[in-house]
Amino acid sequence: MLVYEYPPKISRASRQAKAAHDLAQHAKIRRNMLKNMLLAAVIIGISFFVGNILVRVLLIVIGIANAAVGALLYWYNMLSFDTKVYSRIFDDHIEHSQRVGFSKRYLHVDIKYSDIEKSEQDNRGNLVLYLKASHSAKLFTTDENGADKQDFAAKDNSVTLKFTDTKAKLTLVNDLYSQIGYPHKQYNVIDDDDDDYYTAEDKKWDSLGKHGL
Repeated sequence: MLVYEYPPKISRASRQAKAAHDLAQHAKIRRNMLKNMLLAAVIIGISFFVGNILVRVLLIVIGIANAAVGALLYWYNMLSFDTKVYSRIFDDHIEHSQRVGFSKRYLHVDIKYSDIEKSEQDNRGNLVLYLKASHSAKLFTTDENGADKQDFAAKDNSVTLKFTDTKAKLTLVNDLYSQIGYPHKQYNVIDDDDDDYYTAEDKKWDSLGKHGL
């Protein structure tokens, strides 16, 4: 049974509205990148009129860094428009696709929860699944057109899933944590019915039981 899906299935009218919105957002992101590139070019251009060598080098470094940040932000923001990325979470397995680094290839996984030994999040918030030695998971990569299929070898039987949609990951770690072997924290709950610390004198002056607040 399907528990959660990204991107969600929407009506034709909603798809058209989303397409128009995405085009506007894409144009905005592109303008911001071009502004960063133009600013970088101006900074580097100014550096050639500076006599001090150290200041000139510093300006060039700042210009290059500004251009690099602009390009990275453009790439990162464009990930949200990638229609080839998906997450389909079922009650017994997960189907997921993600871009492989900065390349134009995509990693596709189809993993049964019974094949997962344990899981955790890395320091970047990605979900790392540790598969059993005898797992039957389907792991492969394709190009941007879905062709050139190649088997993917999981290093140390682990697969790192990067989610464009945060809710997909939260569905796994909050609702299906036992199935994927994810450490679920149990928080202490204060029982308001336990009034042992609340003396008779306190109750006399605070009949509402709200500690004077």
